[in-house]
Amino acid sequence: MKDSHNDPISFSVKHLIENGIVQIHTDPNRPFLQVFGSVALQVALAQYSEWDRGIILGLQAPRKDFLYVPQADSSVALWMTSVEFKREVASVLQQYDPSNEAVVVMVVPPKVELFIARPNGVMDMVGISNVILTPMKMPTGVSFRKEQEGTTFYYVFTHKELGKLGRIVIKQQSPGQTEIKCEIVDNGGFSSKTKQRAEIFYPLAQQLIAGMELGLLK
Repeated sequence: MKDSHNDPISFSVKHLIENGIVQIHTDPNRPFLQVFGSVALQVALAQYSEWDRGIILGLQAPRKDFLYVPQADSSVALWMTSVEFKREVASVLQQYDPSNEAVVVMVVPPKVELFIARPNGVMDMVGISNVILTPMKMPTGVSFRKEQEGTTFYYVFTHKELGKLGRIVIKQQSPGQTEIKCEIVDNGGFSSKTKQRAEIFYPLAQQLIAGMELGLLK
């Protein structure tokens, strides 16, 4: 097996959002959405300086969290939305001003909403769609089985013609902290079968890992 996915596609900014709201929500007459917009913008500006363009992704179920997702991983992180919505988000990410605005996506099943947070805290909604809650389908000829060794779980994927493709490894490191990565079968170097396995396994594993990291898949 060859390790190929160690970097997370998102970074939790929940504590930054919550602390920011506590600090600036001192005027009871100021609309909460405007307070949130101001905080989301501050957090996004800080993340942009470190990671490049991206979205503030708010999750309301099954767990409440706020994540910063870099632009390159936005489609993967939004696997639970339609292709049209992903394209809309991608278009906004290309056009917004990252030094003065923030792109915010709120997932509140059954809806997902796309906003741009402005400098004055105003949250302009620019898109809305439905969350796709149907289970992900395996590609034709692909199956998987679940294995366990202690606190480590393995999802092993197999193709009926190419044999074993790879596996997703879920390792409990400490309470509340889990490592998720994928490993592809490597039979000692490049071959046409290795390339075929990678073309099938990588996109599938990436989507499944994204769902696990975002708390939307078990």
